[in-house]
Amino acid sequence: MMINNRERLLAAATEVFLEHGYGASVDMLIARAGVARQTFYNHFENKQSLFAEAMRNCVSDILVPLSDHSGDLRESLKRFARTYRQRVLSPQSIAKFRIVTGQAQRFPELTGEDYVLGLGQMLGSLAEFLRVVMAQGRMRKDDPVFAAEMLLSMLAGLERTRLLFGVANPPQDEALRVEQIVDGFLRMFAVEQKQVNKK
Repeated sequence: MMINNRERLLAAATEVFLEHGYGASVDMLIARAGVARQTFYNHFENKQSLFAEAMRNCVSDILVPLSDHSGDLRESLKRFARTYRQRVLSPQSIAKFRIVTGQAQRFPELTGEDYVLGLGQMLGSLAEFLRVVMAQGRMRKDDPVFAAEMLLSMLAGLERTRLLFGVANPPQDEALRVEQIVDGFLRMFAVEQKQVNKK
């Protein structure tokens, strides 16, 4: 399948920005894309506009669909947890996060938009899923946004922070880690047992 020059530029920009940060030159970008300088300016006003679009495409990579409210809750959350952790803890995701946050002061509107399109959208989707599950009586009724924030923090938290600082996470059984997190989360929001009045 042939890709057009705009897609070629976006793919090249993602690679170059991940390797060299925002300091990458336009010459480096067009060389990697294999296009003429005029082709670059036919599609993008400047390096900043290309950077913005490349980063928008990057943040959408962390989105994980959650729509099945009828299946086994524990298994649904485990599937979500596995995929989410694979995406947000991957070397590429860590590199993207460093670049975006590194430009927060220079491009506050862009980084704010990236949050909304990435983590913000993921938080909203997960909160809606949990709201429905709570309404079904399968989890204790609570603030679904708070519950979603708790789960996302448990799934990435300190492990992501270590990676951002360039510190490797200790070896672990990933399947067991996912089960421990999901089971801990479900215990936290377990439906409260009704107290039987003593006669």
